Amino acid sequence: MKNIKTLFITGLVILLPLAVTLGLVVFAINFLTHPFVGMFEHYIEEFSWFKQHPRSIHFLLQLLFLTCLFFFIVLLGFLTRALFFKTLLTINDYIIHRIPFIKTVYKASQQVIRGILGTSSRSFKQVVMVPFPNKGVYSIGLVSGNAPRVCLEAVDPSLITVFVPTTPNPTSGFLMLYKKEDVIYTDMKIEDALKYVISCGVISSDEAHDRKSQEA
Repeated sequence: MKNIKTLFITGLVILLPLAVTLGLVVFAINFLTHPFVGMFEHYIEEFSWFKQHPRSIHFLLQLLFLTCLFFFIVLLGFLTRALFFKTLLTINDYIIHRIPFIKTVYKASQQVIRGILGTSSRSFKQVVMVPFPNKGVYSIGLVSGNAPRVCLEAVDPSLITVFVPTTPNPTSGFLMLYKKEDVIYTDMKIEDALKYVISCGVISSDEAHDRKSQEA
């Protein structure tokens, strides 16, 4: 009985990551293609060949739109580097930044995406340990930079901004301001810190390092 339980848990450890990954991929594909595929299917749903093979045609349409989307993104990236297109983007940003409410959402999302996908100067800088939610208890935090000038002048010039991610979803969390002397700096990589948070503490950087050493 114990062996069956061990084998079941082992299989579950292998299967669950695959299932979660597959579920996220399917969700992303449906999210990106559903508006276009649904609109196109609306015009061809009366044809007999569509009624005979709706699922196959739906899959082919998704594949077609994903391919088109890929080349469109590549083309957009290429055109962005062109001087003329840069001017159009600048004008577009100027107009959007003048529209009430929309400018707030647009600027915030633009800064976040550039921070994550852009240069390292805009991303998280270091993994730290911070006293949270109270003294004597420590949480993993990610240093994102210095605190705003208003906060520095009001409290302390050594304040830094630390994002404390939540488990198991690190995209949500708490934005905290700490004095530098209250923060414990670590040598943990940001990737290892996120794995540690997502796994609820099950996967640590030490285990990952030990596995690499054994494989070597």
